[in-house]
Parts: sequence; C-alpha cells; structure tokens
Amino acid sequence: MQLDKYKHALRRVSEELNKRGVDHVLVGSAVLPLVYNIKYDPRDVDLFILNKSTVLDYELFEEIAKENDWDMGTSDHGTIYYELIVGGDAVRVDLLENILDIYIPLDFFSSLKEVDLGGVKMKAVGLEELLVLKAKIATKEAEEFINEVARLVLEYDIRLDYNKIKKYASLYPEDAEGILKRLRRNGIYVE
Repeated sequence: MQLDKYKHALRRVSEELNKRGVDHVLVGSAVLPLVYNIKYDPRDVDLFILNKSTVLDYELFEEIAKENDWDMGTSDHGTIYYELIVGGDAVRVDLLENILDIYIPLDFFSSLKEVDLGGVKMKAVGLEELLVLKAKIATKEAEEFINEVARLVLEYDIRLDYNKIKKYASLYPEDAEGILKRLRRNGIYVE
C-alpha cells in the first residue's frame, strides 16, 4: 500500500528526532491520509521543527542522517530534508522551521491532533491549520490543493471549524484577508 511507505518513513524519522529531544509536528498534506484517513498521496512528508534549528543545529541533523544511512539535502527554502528508501521507493521528509519565507506562529500549534504510526505517536496540525498554511503560500499549486481539499471535505463529510480557520488566518495580520479570500475562491467558504 502506498501510504505505508510514508508511515514507515515518518515513524523512523520521528523516532530519531524524539531520541534527541527534537520537538516536531506534521504540517503538510500527509495530514490528509494520516489524520483524516483520506485516500491521498502526499508525495512527501513535511515536519515542522519546534525547538531546534536545522541551520544552527546542522550537525545534529547531519548525525541523524549518517547514523541511519539516509540521504540529506537542502530545499529551496534553505531547510534540510531526509530521503529514506522504503520498499524500493524514495520518500522525502522535509524538516521545516521559521526561516526565510517560512513562518508559522507558535500559537498555530495550540490544538494539535495525535497520529499513531504503529506504536510511535506524534502530533499533527488539523485540516483548518493546513488550509490556512496552504492559502498563505498563495501559489497556483497551493490553490489547487485547497480546491481538492474542498472536494474531499464534501466527499468524506468532514466538518470544518470556520472559527478556527479565521483564528489561524488572523495570526498573519498582514495577510489575513488575502488568506480568507484564497480559501473562499477555492471552495472553503469562510464567512
């Protein structure tokens, strides 16, 4: 099963980060299948690092990669990623943090979900947070994702908390209205 490779990679990376006291939260599109059991291929996994920096603590993250024989690279955002081979497939796990054009206020992580990855529990953002993050990006790809999520919300009968969406959008005061407009334009009708 396609999802198993993401679970396996996420479990391995999460275990290694936990061993070293690195707090992290699942923030990308992998939330759809892992938290909401929606059939969706995320293509990669995004973790947000809360208490360390992949730049300032580079050696720590490099050591993790070496010890586990994972490839390690640098993204366009200046953050690092691991690439693990799982069942013959490469799975990329991006380690994001507040750097350059990535900014997630810590208040964003006030009501996290829990994901069980076969004995390893980790925290994840909910759909409301994910939608705000995607709308903040303001790219064509992000808007297509929001549109797809709007369709999936109907198909899977998922109830969104629109007050939460407004609350999380307000954490970006300079772009709150733009975030809400992009959500509305793509099928998430926040009042």
